[in-house]
Amino acid sequence: MNLNYLFPQKAKANLFRFVIGTALILLALVWQAKAETCSTSTEMDAATKSSLQTTAMQWFNYVAQGNAPALLSASIPDIASNASGMNNLIQEHKASLTGATASARNVYLLDANGAAALDKAEFYCGVFNSNNKIGFTLQNLPPGKYGLVILDVQNSKTPYFYSFLMRQEGAAWKLAGLFPRPRQIAGHDAQWYWQQARDFKAKGQRHNAWYYYLAAREVAAPLPFMSNGDLDGFYDEIQQATPPDLPEQAPLPLATASGKVYQVTNLFVVPDDSTKAGLDLVVKYKTDNISDTGKAFLENKEVMKALLAKYPEFRGPFGNVVARAVAPSGQDFGSMLPVKDVQ
Repeated sequence: MNLNYLFPQKAKANLFRFVIGTALILLALVWQAKAETCSTSTEMDAATKSSLQTTAMQWFNYVAQGNAPALLSASIPDIASNASGMNNLIQEHKASLTGATASARNVYLLDANGAAALDKAEFYCGVFNSNNKIGFTLQNLPPGKYGLVILDVQNSKTPYFYSFLMRQEGAAWKLAGLFPRPRQIAGHDAQWYWQQARDFKAKGQRHNAWYYYLAAREVAAPLPFMSNGDLDGFYDEIQQATPPDLPEQAPLPLATASGKVYQVTNLFVVPDDSTKAGLDLVVKYKTDNISDTGKAFLENKEVMKALLAKYPEFRGPFGNVVARAVAPSGQDFGSMLPVKDVQ
């Protein structure tokens, strides 16, 4: 099965691009009639709803207990074969979830018809023209019946959404996706980051606005592939704020004080609860060789200086800047400095 589960890693991956496996799960931004069907908790039979809720609660308890083997044994093959990924996920969240409890927020039953995997399975739940309409889009989804349970987590160190995607196999539900989504970063919720983004935009600080919009999006929705009326409006606002020079669209040339030009390939933020704003800025760039770590460190620092010189607005809203030199082999070498120390 080409399904995957997502999990965050500080300063190791883009906060907004956590993927394991071969399939990507994307946002649904349009509403169309599709053959796939979705039933809400009020539309499914009581036995199915109870089974989905009970299974999700049992799995959450495994997460809170740090019981990765139990989760792996209840998973589809793609997840069961990735024990290291599951263990890393469990260990990362174990401390935050000690003593936490959860309750079901929403329950959905998704039915994907057909004989082959769906390139783009779109599920629309609720009344089409109502304010509570919900959409989910999953790519490369094998046909079958899926349950989706979104949990509200209480008494955790950080407020969480915790969601489970499960596939029906015979009479059992198997774990097909696991989605922990913090509802705050450094004590700030989506509304706070959204307002900061709008303030930056009003000041003409378009890049600061962009990354704060992304932070707001990260903590606003329980799932990265979920859409509703409110989120659609928010995503439209984000799209309109996209800067024209993002390096993910085309490599960004960055000239240093020495005259050397580096090609920046990625620029993104990661959460950091130790800083006031809760965000660190990460820049990845191409380099020929990282075997000499002393030289690589000096190059990283040079790139940091050049980045802040090109975008002085970055000096305000980020705690640290991380530069990662990426060799042709794909291996990289990273350095981190507080923004205030990059001179």
